[in-house]
Amino acid sequence: MRCPALATLALTSALSMPPVKRRRSPRLRAVAEGGGSNNGGGGVAFATSAMLLVSAHRTLFSAAMPELQASLGFDSKTVGALQAAYLAGYGLTNGAGGAAADRVGGARVLALGLLVWSGLVALTPAAASLGVTALALCRFGFGVASGPALPASLAVVSSQPDADSRAKGIATVLCGFNVGSTAGLLSAAALLTLLGWRTLSVVAGGLGAVVALYALTQSSEQTTAVQTTKKPIKFTKSFPFQLAALTHVHNCINWSFFVMQAWLPTYFASELGLDMKASALFSALPFATMALGSLVSGSVSSSLLQRMAPFEVRKRMVALSSVVPACALLALSYVKSPTVALGLLVTALGAHSFSSAGLHAHVTDVAPQASGRILGFTNTVGVVVGIVANVATGRVLDATGSFKAVFALTAAIYLSEVVAFFGFVRDGPLVEGDS
Repeated sequence: MRCPALATLALTSALSMPPVKRRRSPRLRAVAEGGGSNNGGGGVAFATSAMLLVSAHRTLFSAAMPELQASLGFDSKTVGALQAAYLAGYGLTNGAGGAAADRVGGARVLALGLLVWSGLVALTPAAASLGVTALALCRFGFGVASGPALPASLAVVSSQPDADSRAKGIATVLCGFNVGSTAGLLSAAALLTLLGWRTLSVVAGGLGAVVALYALTQSSEQTTAVQTTKKPIKFTKSFPFQLAALTHVHNCINWSFFVMQAWLPTYFASELGLDMKASALFSALPFATMALGSLVSGSVSSSLLQRMAPFEVRKRMVALSSVVPACALLALSYVKSPTVALGLLVTALGAHSFSSAGLHAHVTDVAPQASGRILGFTNTVGVVVGIVANVATGRVLDATGSFKAVFALTAAIYLSEVVAFFGFVRDGPLVEGDS
């Protein structure tokens, strides 16, 4: 068929596009790429802020959905369609956004995406007033604009000078993402009551736009010279096999995260009998632990790197981030106390967050020139897997009537992650010419 052939050609072209080397002032390198001796954390700080905002903006819409349903008369089928529109757009631009980030700079792609998706968040009330189709298009556009956020952020981190800096940078960026989710869940009820969802959308979108415009202004004021091209990136012979193994690992991470994110409130309400307010609070706390865990993983990795090779550290982080959650979820199947269940989920997602110092850091170690496009590709597949995970969870719940089988399946997927990384992922550069 022509479509699969064209898709394969597009993927190969995107992964092989050469990055463009620009001559910049030291300050611009610090702000736009996250490197440079003057301000090594400048780019990481911006990437962290952008990831916090994309997570908060995403959570805002979900938190406002009951009010949208009440005021606009949306049924569950419409809600599902709106969420699917976002995911369709998000999955569409992960790979292309990652390739663009490697080519022109992660911070520039991130700032442009932040400006567009913030504008769409601010326009969401206007779109809703025009009807479901306009709102679905707005959500699709939000997904398209925010799709490059993760690979672009990791492209920023890849410019850090050593494995220690990259591990800390990734941990900080993903901490920002988890803080955004947690803050959105914890503050949404009060802010929605105080401002209403329409005003809150405009305010949140406006804040993101201000941050984006500031970042773009800083870059445009300091960019100096003309582009010079480099040879196209040439991957090693082992790259296809390694990409397949890394994709499986990323799929496992996304499966478990999407299931936890979507179904924890339902679990606390239906399985343990909590009311919706308590369910929301209990669901937010494990994600708050993920934010802390991301930072801790960076510090732990930094300590281990003083006496171990980077790949050995990455393997330990992957083992911790998969085996501990698997054991916690298997134990969760037999728990009836909400407090004990919360403790196990805090343990599971706190350990899960160490994956940032495992898979993501490994990619920046072995392919710093192409980390954006590689993680863009693996996350694109991971988004599809996340959709499948939610569908599968719903069907398992319908068939069994409890979360026991859901937790057992998710635990098995966690364990397949560590098997894949230890069994098939290898150390060494994936781009020819990298040292």
